[in-house]
Amino acid sequence: MILHRQSRRRGVILTQQGLQKLENAKSESEMNDNFDKRYTREALGFRTGLDPDTIAKVFACEVGVDKKTLKCCFQTFNLQLESDDYQFAKPDFDSQTDIDTLQQRILKAGKMPTLQELLEMSNREIQSANLTVQNCVDWGEAPDVSEFYGRIDELATLEQWIVKDRTRLVTLLGMTGMGKTYLSVKLAQQIQDNFEFVICRSLFPTSPLNDLLADLIGILSNGKETELPASCDRQISRLIYYLQHHRCLLILDGADKILQHCTPKMTCRDGICLHHPNKGGYCQLLRRVGEATHQSCLILTSRVKLHQITPMEGKTRPVRVFPIQGLQVTDIEKLFHSKGTFNGTKDNWNQLVEFYAGNPLVLNRIATTIQQLFNGSITEFLDQKVTVFGTVFNYLDQEFENLSDTAKATIQCMVQHWQPISFCKLRSQIESSVSSQTLLETLEFLQGRSWIEAKAGVFHIQPMLIEYVKSSFVEEKRNHFSAIAFLDQKPQHQVAS
Repeated sequence: MILHRQSRRRGVILTQQGLQKLENAKSESEMNDNFDKRYTREALGFRTGLDPDTIAKVFACEVGVDKKTLKCCFQTFNLQLESDDYQFAKPDFDSQTDIDTLQQRILKAGKMPTLQELLEMSNREIQSANLTVQNCVDWGEAPDVSEFYGRIDELATLEQWIVKDRTRLVTLLGMTGMGKTYLSVKLAQQIQDNFEFVICRSLFPTSPLNDLLADLIGILSNGKETELPASCDRQISRLIYYLQHHRCLLILDGADKILQHCTPKMTCRDGICLHHPNKGGYCQLLRRVGEATHQSCLILTSRVKLHQITPMEGKTRPVRVFPIQGLQVTDIEKLFHSKGTFNGTKDNWNQLVEFYAGNPLVLNRIATTIQQLFNGSITEFLDQKVTVFGTVFNYLDQEFENLSDTAKATIQCMVQHWQPISFCKLRSQIESSVSSQTLLETLEFLQGRSWIEAKAGVFHIQPMLIEYVKSSFVEEKRNHFSAIAFLDQKPQHQVAS
């Protein structure tokens, strides 16, 4: 059984009829969707979610692949794989294991089999091998990512990290709306054939760790392990046992919801945060999955850089952090045009995307406003010079309110300075009551939440966030003066009382 998993023999190729159907559909797609330009292997790999080398094997019709791979190629071009579109590949006798197996069968049979019998034996072995490598996929409540834009380079890098570099723990880090969840699911779809198990789960602030562990272990044990040890430590040990004995891809979406209030200064005992005991052992889970030797990968999505894994991470280490940037202009244009018709100059598009830092969630909401109120005219929308409003303002309000007073004061100081600012300059302008140590910790915190970005020794803030802070400050002053005016209008005896 283990031998089959390691060798992964793949045994079907396209017939001449199947190849012709696929080639015709590909040519039609190239003409209609790719400006009559031929797809590269990389482009076909991205469209199908398959490795470019696998794509080459499919069209060469010489080396056998999984039947599932052929189905994926056909479905990409809206085709149905029929039984006469494929056939078993000729047996490959290069493997010493195959030769030994055939020799044993010949000795057992007591006579030399015919060529037809040899082919039938090989085909049965291929079918058996394919059955043993079928993976178990459980998407949970993962979103539909059929409409996915851009991220080609990001997907390629993450695939390299996970499939080739065998990274054990990867954190996708970015602000709300940057597309962390979509990217994680699209990535998992693209690389799922490399894993025996693919499991995606969304975390909630009230998610007890023992419930999650029971769920994961139940799936990884094929339902055989239902009675788990009482202690959190031993439950995590059971999970790691399965991560070591199987190639698993786990996705935990929204890790910051569980761990955002845990800080390095908080006291932990046996990996459990004493300040937030209901988070029960998540810190320990991340630490042990990152430290233990195993053949699996855990993908986290988070708005906050998790201090629990910071000591383990590094560019060439098995624990890595991948900051998610916004989408490019061409990708945002595709997103907009999926909603309707929009018009604007090249500079308009660039200005719009740059202001909102390519945030797909925010820009998707802005697209609705432009469509409904300005008939799709990006130029007219930008002429209003009102860019932070409604749901965008509310969502930033929630983010800002979660910041400490020191973090808010730091952000406001940076906004008032207008230009990117160095630490020394910021130190000279911030309140003297804020120590240098606290300021350093605050800047690390803000960078971890994507509110600021460090480039060449100076700190930057996104234009959207600058506009939000300025608007909030104006609104705060307006409310303050309104309150004073209201007091002035009251009768004197009411004011005195």
